[in-house]
Amino acid sequence: MALGEARLRSIVESLLMISPEPVPVARLVEVVRIEDPQTEEEAIKSAIHGLLESYGDPERPVARGFRVEEVSGGLQLRTVAENAQYVRRFLSAKPQRLSKAALETLAIIAYRQPVSKPEIEGIRGVDVGAAIKNLLERDLIKILGKRDEVGRPIIYGTTKAFLEFFGLRSLAELPTLREYHELDEEHQAEVDAIATEKKTSVAELAQAASFMVERLDDPDIKALDEAVKDADRVTKVATEVLAPKPEPTADGDAVKDESAGA
Repeated sequence: MALGEARLRSIVESLLMISPEPVPVARLVEVVRIEDPQTEEEAIKSAIHGLLESYGDPERPVARGFRVEEVSGGLQLRTVAENAQYVRRFLSAKPQRLSKAALETLAIIAYRQPVSKPEIEGIRGVDVGAAIKNLLERDLIKILGKRDEVGRPIIYGTTKAFLEFFGLRSLAELPTLREYHELDEEHQAEVDAIATEKKTSVAELAQAASFMVERLDDPDIKALDEAVKDADRVTKVATEVLAPKPEPTADGDAVKDESAGA
């Protein structure tokens, strides 16, 4: 017997409650259909959509201390931002802070990925070894592979933990640097307020990259805007970098081994 919407919402809430990480919708659908094959996928997705709308209602009568949010490609139960100071006090936890150097380095990687250490240092003008090490340890960035050029420099990109840290569903939600820094102070404050409602201010990331937008006609700025608007390109590039190279054929022809010269 197919499950009703109220029952489906209850099941989804339970699954999100026990998961320490965001749960993709596909995984929620899979679990429900394994247990109840008669329940259609669309019915499950409809229940999830209704759940999001319910938690998004500021006037909801119950559960005002947490909500279901779309984060890093999945759904997650999260405490509301306005209660953060009380949650931190209860857990005796300090808010996660990034140094200026780490935040600037993260901003470059977020907007220019995949990007190598020499490229980051060329933009910042200083050594970024310590900042990269810190970001790797905090799982905000990851190694995507090596660039196919002299020296085979390692290239970096952001992680799912980066999306969770800034409360983003995908890289496409990053504000473009051109758009953000062309706003006047009043409208920047409005963007900051919206971002703060999500989690750690996304605007902090854009502000950290302000040194990258000194000239609006800089061709690099166009590249940044395109990278954010077409976030899928980032995944595609990373996939190509990590894709295994084909083995030599019987007649001896082969694609150059990517590991050669490493």
